[in-house]
Amino acid sequence: MTAHGLGQPCLPTIDQLCALRDFIHGRTYHASSIAIRFRGEPDHPAGSAIAEVPRVSQAVYDVVRRLSMQLYAELEAGQPGPSADAAWAVILTIAAVWRNSPDLPEELRPLLQAAESRHA
Repeated sequence: MTAHGLGQPCLPTIDQLCALRDFIHGRTYHASSIAIRFRGEPDHPAGSAIAEVPRVSQAVYDVVRRLSMQLYAELEAGQPGPSADAAWAVILTIAAVWRNSPDLPEELRPLLQAAESRHA
């Protein structure tokens, strides 16, 4: 993680950002797989929870993708500002639901633990 200003939360390295983004994207894809239908199966009932899963998964995917792109650009430029802090905070908030997941790579656990301790 990289320090960003006095009293500011630590920002990730580019590698950490990419790893967490990829993990979240994998989880959203996995979640939406329950709604996959085989050829010839009827559509899920409109408005049902199962019909909404792919849309919700896509929304989370899109938010994380956009925020990651923004944060990546700021980290790469070496000039992260307040928007980098905000983007990272949202990504960590989304990722927090998987903090105890056995699928969470070990190298990402400290990121989520640090974020959790800052908000405790």
